Amino acid sequence: MNFLNLPSKKPAYAQAKAVILPIPCGSVTPEALALDKGPEAILQASHMLSVYDAETNTDITELGIHTLPPFLCPTSPQEAMEELTSQATPHFKKNKLVAGIGGSHLVTLGMVRAAAEKYNALGVLHLGAHPHLINGSHGGVQGEGVMARIREKCPVSHLGIRSMTKGERNSIHLDNLVFARDIHTNGLNAVVDAIDLLPEKLYIAINLDVLDPACMPAVVRPEPGGLDWYTLNGLIRVAAREKSIVGFDVTGLVPRRNDPHAQLLAAKLIAKIIIYILQPTL
Repeated sequence: MNFLNLPSKKPAYAQAKAVILPIPCGSVTPEALALDKGPEAILQASHMLSVYDAETNTDITELGIHTLPPFLCPTSPQEAMEELTSQATPHFKKNKLVAGIGGSHLVTLGMVRAAAEKYNALGVLHLGAHPHLINGSHGGVQGEGVMARIREKCPVSHLGIRSMTKGERNSIHLDNLVFARDIHTNGLNAVVDAIDLLPEKLYIAINLDVLDPACMPAVVRPEPGGLDWYTLNGLIRVAAREKSIVGFDVTGLVPRRNDPHAQLLAAKLIAKIIIYILQPTL
């Protein structure tokens, strides 16, 4: 199944500027088991989208997008992340924009590790309701401590945060933390400094719970006060203009049966991000 129902051979992998990697890795918690259904739901929903984006006057078929076969996720989280890193690394090394569609936000760890194999100085822009810094075993793979593991390797700025533990709050430098409240109050000016602190090469990790539940309720832990559609898009456009974005992921979707709206939004978001990255001057 291909993103936007584009023909699988057009463009061929060698000519593609961006590759879509479906990563159906779920979670060990009962309420999040459906996360592994997210990538397929997003790909299916993408077939409902127009390939012409009116806001940017872009024919998406001309951007050069190739959909890869879905990642076969091992049962062990540690093995899954090692295998994901191994499979994603060659795409980064061939200078592709790599878009991971999850699944659990755990996939961010494997994707960032793969990007770091190509780019020595890499920063991570994390968009989500929760910072995911709760400590697990050092160097291990813990679903709730993904960003802690990533921060051992790359500088991270967290945007759109609305819920955290006291320990997490104390472990984040204020300059690298932007609450959703601050974005609502001050607009996109609130995020500029946190983005500027990161290196030129940037990876964006987006958990869909960064959005307000009013427009994205289909997540594991929805939090009130999230970003709206246009604010999230504007934030990504700012990052694309200021930095060189080498990859991103969109995770956290819990598909709802007989309700395609959430996965349709996720698919539209992925298409928008690719446009913003490949055409940052728009």
